[in-house]
Amino acid sequence: MSYTLRVQSEAIIDMQVAFEWYEAQQPGLGYDLIAEIENSYEKLSNHPLHYTAINARFRRLKVNRFPYLIVYEVEGSNVIVNSVQHKSKKPKF
Repeated sequence: MSYTLRVQSEAIIDMQVAFEWYEAQQPGLGYDLIAEIENSYEKLSNHPLHYTAINARFRRLKVNRFPYLIVYEVEGSNVIVNSVQHKSKKPKF
């Protein structure tokens, strides 16, 4: 079963901030981050229940190569991405 992925506006803002920071460090690195996040989204749309449960509502998936977590929830056939956050920051949920 393939799930429908919905990315909340907060998660989009998180991605934009991270992208800009990595691009400022090294041109092209922000694009690498976005590519890894998109790969993670593909995994989530295929197997969202496979990844670590944080609590009864939220789950997380670590982004490859970068210290970021995708925090999401599953509602029926939808995967709702709530945030894309740096691992060292306090969770927003």
